[in-house]
Amino acid sequence: MEINATILISTISFICFIFIMNAILYKPVMEIMAKRQSYIDGNKNDATEHRNKAQALIADKNNKVADAQRKSRDIVASKADAVKEEKNKVLNDAKLSAASYFNEQKQNLASQKEELSHQMKGDVADLANRLTTKLMGEGVAFEPLNNEALDSVLDEVMRKNA
Repeated sequence: MEINATILISTISFICFIFIMNAILYKPVMEIMAKRQSYIDGNKNDATEHRNKAQALIADKNNKVADAQRKSRDIVASKADAVKEEKNKVLNDAKLSAASYFNEQKQNLASQKEELSHQMKGDVADLANRLTTKLMGEGVAFEPLNNEALDSVLDEVMRKNA
């Protein structure tokens, strides 16, 4: 193979063409690509930073919501306990009042029963005396009824009527 001037001039012109293309076309395109990659990386870093901030805000919001729910449950529980305590107090007061009223009424009934019993004993004794006087006559002496006999007769009558 022979080296002639045509090959040499083609080689030199190709090398010049590469330098000229590199200066005119390749370097600006590479700079544009580098700027674009830098822009993409910057936006990616900003997006990552914003996502991390958003996650931190969401976590903070969730913590605040959980804390507020916990506080509201505590408030509701304390109010419910206070209402329950007040209800129990009112019920106990009502029970004591009712028990006191019933005891008073029992005592009243017992005293009325005692009064009626004494009155009835007197009436029964008087009636027995009248019957005895009518049946036997006025001048006949008889032994008056004692309280124990009268009580036993009245108790027996009460049992039969009850």
